Amino acid sequence: MKSDIDKKLYELIFDIYKKLKKHYSLLNNDNLSMAQLHGLNYIFNNPNCTLKELAKKISVSTPSANDLVNRLVNFNLIKREEDKKDRRLIRLSLTDKGKRVLNEALKTKKQCFSFLIDKLSNKEKNYLLLILKKIIS
Repeated sequence: MKSDIDKKLYELIFDIYKKLKKHYSLLNNDNLSMAQLHGLNYIFNNPNCTLKELAKKISVSTPSANDLVNRLVNFNLIKREEDKKDRRLIRLSLTDKGKRVLNEALKTKKQCFSFLIDKLSNKEKNYLLLILKKIIS
C-alpha cells in the first residue's frame, strides 16, 4: 500500500496538471490540443520531417500521427510535400499561419507555466528543477 506522502504527491501532481490544462484552455484561442501543439513545435524545429519521424518524436503510432497531421493540414497550419528524391516520402512543414499560431500558442504555454512558477523563489525553482530532473532520469 502506498504511503500517505505518495498519495499526497500523486494528488498534487494531478492538481498541477488540471491547473495547467484549465489555464491553457482559457488562454488557447486557437483550440489546439497539447498533442497538436507538440506536433507543430516538432515540425517547426525539424522542417521537412516525415510522418514517421513525427510519430516517433511525439510517442504516438503512425496512424495517430497521420490523424493529427490531417487535422493540422485541414486547419492550414502545416503542408505536405512530396520528397524531391523519393516520391514515396511526404515531408511536413509549417505554413505561415502555422508559424503564427505556434508562436501565439508558445506564448500562451509560457504564461501557463509562469502562472505556476512565479510563486516560487529562485531557490525553490532550483530545488524543483533538481527534483524534476531526478524524476525524469
